[in-house]
Amino acid sequence: MEDTLEKLLLGEALRGDVVIIEYSSLTPVERTAWGKLVPLLKANGNLVITDFFGIGDTLFRKYLRRLPGKAYSEFVELIKDIKVIKIGPGATTYGEILDEMVPTYDPHIFLKNYHAIMSRISRLPQKPKFLLSFGLSHYARFNPDGALKSIITAVTNIPMEDLIGVHLVNKDILTRENLAVFEEIATFVLDVSDTQVLILKDGGVGD
Repeated sequence: MEDTLEKLLLGEALRGDVVIIEYSSLTPVERTAWGKLVPLLKANGNLVITDFFGIGDTLFRKYLRRLPGKAYSEFVELIKDIKVIKIGPGATTYGEILDEMVPTYDPHIFLKNYHAIMSRISRLPQKPKFLLSFGLSHYARFNPDGALKSIITAVTNIPMEDLIGVHLVNKDILTRENLAVFEEIATFVLDVSDTQVLILKDGGVGD
């Protein structure tokens, strides 16, 4: 699993690419997200996290509870300076909050907020290479039409050319059609279970 993630994210994905990582509700995705992805991305180009509704924080606390004392302390030290964009209600007990935003399903307001986030990230002293998002599927679940229109409006007007976007998406809470929208705009699509990573879309690398 780690070899597949590392090879794709560090060797094949380029700035401007979008990587969708699909998982099911029964997958202990916190192990992949916090045990593998966050340390890997942070160590290889800095990292910003966008956390919708505190989903990332919920998974963070689930992961943290299983760590023994020394590993717990080392991990908390590792993630303390990660920059976080908090979107919507929910706690954020990790990292450093860079900005807080109210979730919106109006495409014009979403575009304005998205532009503000990208501008804020671009002004960071240490330019991040990766943007990791939690809860994007939950945002879409609460208002599918509004969310998808807003996301498409944002990514087509302001491409994320300076970052590699990595988005964790719970495939069980979206319709097949909703999920297909995310897959279409993605460069790479992965499916993660507790034991393996399947590459569903390889961005043309395998052609």
